[in-house]
Amino acid sequence: MNVLIADDDADLRELVSIAVLKAGFTVTAAVGTGTDAWAMLQNSAVDLAVLDISMPGMTGLEVTRLARAEPGLEQLAVLIITADGSVTIGAEAEAAGANGLLTKPFQVRELVRLLREHAPAGR
Repeated sequence: MNVLIADDDADLRELVSIAVLKAGFTVTAAVGTGTDAWAMLQNSAVDLAVLDISMPGMTGLEVTRLARAEPGLEQLAVLIITADGSVTIGAEAEAAGANGLLTKPFQVRELVRLLREHAPAGR
């Protein structure tokens, strides 16, 4: 399974990459902006995207909304990572079409669990 990681924090991209590998999946790309994430989704074979909410260019929620409206990407699994612990953030992520939400700081094993849980069947 091919995974796209998008977060403006290089250390967090590395941490998420470790979790993706531990889950037994492949990191297709690790980018630092929402704009780059959207470009990768349009031009690469990606099965699951791990997107930070707060990024330059576009937010993870904006990228998710675009993916849900794009033919061929409607079934993309999306996990949102956020430092926002507000009560409404889960509803916002769900409304955008995200499959799961993880709040920073998080444990690698929790991300691995979510990756495996939301991996598209048969990939």
